[in-house]
Amino acid sequence: MSVRKTARRGASPKALRAADRTTDPVPARAGRGDGKRTRRSPEEARTLILEAAGRLFETHLPDAVGLKDVAREAGVSHALVTHYFGTYAALVEATLERRFHQLRDELVPIVMTLITDDADAKAMLAAHRRAIAKAAADPATLRLVIWALLSGRVAADDFFPHRMQGLKLLADSLEARSPAPREDLEFLLIASFALTTTWTFGRRAFAGALGRKSTRELEEAFDRRIDAMLEAFLRSAERRGR
Repeated sequence: MSVRKTARRGASPKALRAADRTTDPVPARAGRGDGKRTRRSPEEARTLILEAAGRLFETHLPDAVGLKDVAREAGVSHALVTHYFGTYAALVEATLERRFHQLRDELVPIVMTLITDDADAKAMLAAHRRAIAKAAADPATLRLVIWALLSGRVAADDFFPHRMQGLKLLADSLEARSPAPREDLEFLLIASFALTTTWTFGRRAFAGALGRKSTRELEEAFDRRIDAMLEAFLRSAERRGR
């Protein structure tokens, strides 16, 4: 065992945090070939670990993976993963959090561009649907959401409010451009999210249950019907709000 590892084992949490504010030696995943370690900041080390977890979750449900698997994929020690995330559940939540942030970071610029271009409510809803469909089609996101549902994380009062604040921005923008009541616009956003994610996740199973084969034509036709249904509700709500 190295002197540094021995020193860290006996150090206080305060001393560990002080050391991590400088740099933390994390071996590169692919290896440098010269036996030397690549020095990374704590933020870079966290990102390395989260990216490794994301890769594993593309092909495995979180419950089928452990801290050691993530550490091996990242090319770091098990102890380092534990140091930064504490528990496996905390690591999975951080990975899911990162996915939500990526979705929000993609959606917010789109909304801001639509606001600048003075787009109408229909265009905003369509942009929201495309962003949600893209996220739902990602296998790692799908497995993380399933884990959150099965583990009961979704039931926590702060789970979605903490992660989906971008919906409020979109609702505010819709309200400024549509005479529809705020409650109807919020319902549209949630309905759009629910329909899009459910269809994206389960379209093959749904097609099979109907005795049909999931084809591109069937999926595109179903998407058009979702758009038409949401637009019809929006127009009806706008008539009521005038």
